[in-house]
Amino acid sequence: MKYCILVILLTFVSHTVAAQDIDSEDINDVSVRERGVVLYNDGKIDSGQIPSFIRRSANKIQLNGADWSKLSESAARTGAEVLSVVHIGDSHIQAEIGTSVTRELLQLDFGNAGRGLLSPLRLSGTNQPTDYAIESGSTWTAEKVMRPPWNHAMGFNGTSLTLDGKRGNLRFYTADGEESYNPFTSIRLFYEGNITITGVANEHGMPVPYKVKQNEDYVDITLWQPLTVADISFETATTFTFFCAKVTNERPGLIYNAIGNNGATFHAYNRLGTTAEGIKILSPNLIIVSLGTNEAFGKLNIVEFRRNLNNFITSLKQNNPDAEILLVTPMECQKSIVQRVGKGRRLRRVKKYTVNSNILPIRNEILRYGREKNIATYDWYDIAGGTGASLQWINSELYSGDKVHHTSSGYKVAGKLMYEALINALIPKK
Repeated sequence: MKYCILVILLTFVSHTVAAQDIDSEDINDVSVRERGVVLYNDGKIDSGQIPSFIRRSANKIQLNGADWSKLSESAARTGAEVLSVVHIGDSHIQAEIGTSVTRELLQLDFGNAGRGLLSPLRLSGTNQPTDYAIESGSTWTAEKVMRPPWNHAMGFNGTSLTLDGKRGNLRFYTADGEESYNPFTSIRLFYEGNITITGVANEHGMPVPYKVKQNEDYVDITLWQPLTVADISFETATTFTFFCAKVTNERPGLIYNAIGNNGATFHAYNRLGTTAEGIKILSPNLIIVSLGTNEAFGKLNIVEFRRNLNNFITSLKQNNPDAEILLVTPMECQKSIVQRVGKGRRLRRVKKYTVNSNILPIRNEILRYGREKNIATYDWYDIAGGTGASLQWINSELYSGDKVHHTSSGYKVAGKLMYEALINALIPKK
């Protein structure tokens, strides 16, 4: 798959700091982490190549006493059933570069049951995966999970589009004109309010036969033919707020749904309060949680972090008792600081980077929680290279300019490694 790479050039002054340093300040705030994924070229490492500093022998899932036998049995039945994975995270997940690799490789093994969850990220004013698009000729008021307070209902996926008016349309694409091609025959719209579907058209604007099944919080639209472009028209007599959609092909296989929000934390999803209950409708067999990076910026309170982690995981388990949970640790990253160097007229401010020391205690707490609660963990910190890995990733151009997000190649490496760990856990060696 070819990915459109967002190019953001960040120019920083780099100096060796001498003994006359006066002091330094942490300049990382939430705005840095909410900008989205910062990507440039594909780097020195080919996306199919695993760098030598990756700890390949550590690339496995630690079950910590969790019983994944039922999950493995469900994976073995994908010739007749659907295996549903939900991956929740922050900006590392929002762009879906790594998860797209994991999804495609898993679907080669288990079958493709559809693209899964689509969030209107671009319509909300932020970055979006490249293998799908949601467009509209209507006017919407957008809100995001990391920008409270919200004036309208917020979706369990962290996005919210409220229609201006009583008539609207939503146009869904699951093909980029090149290698990506993911036809669907079913569309589920998640929303608040009431709507009446008035028509469905294909990419040429021609009407397509369909049937509608209305539910309290969503509507299912079944198409009489598979499409990669569907333009849905509707009317409403109330305030209508759209959250997201799920597209499937109504075949058995695997669906890999991703929920990612720039800047997201455990606390942010707890504040949202509907994520665990909302994904219940996705019937997950496995819920992967990749959070912790954003908590590492600013002052860290590990007791509060543990409480937020526990509250979120408890809510997931209560609402999805049949789903297995996998906790993923963040890898080492860096943060920028400004140092004031020199004296008098020679005093100057110099921006530099240093390892974010908060990542390691967060990683350790996630691993400890998994062991204590018998929840499976995936130690991405260790697998990616452990302490000192961030410099190796930077030198290999697998980290982008902010040294928090990866390049396209970096995410593809992570996605391939996640696939290898999952496939070995889902299909145990005899």
